[in-house]
Amino acid sequence: MTLARRYGPRTLALGKETMGQVVKGMVHFEGTTYRIVRIKRGHYNVIRVLDDIAVGSFTSGTSVEIAAQGIDPSVLRDVVRLAIQGAKTSWLGRLE
Repeated sequence: MTLARRYGPRTLALGKETMGQVVKGMVHFEGTTYRIVRIKRGHYNVIRVLDDIAVGSFTSGTSVEIAAQGIDPSVLRDVVRLAIQGAKTSWLGRLE
């Protein structure tokens, strides 16, 4: 039995079991497309598709916490808002 078959949807990286990342969808904002990738439950990365660079991350729960990396935080906030409103995430709180 192969390791991939034994562990099902999990992926093996450097000999460690990790859950695979799940692409939740794409968001288009101000002429740029961003990919929303779930890292683990309630934790997401935002990737700019143009150059495949992570521009930030966010967590969702009862509130949303955003961490911008190389992008204006207000732009990331709008991208996250679109992702949540477009049902690209599983989220229980409310938007401010």
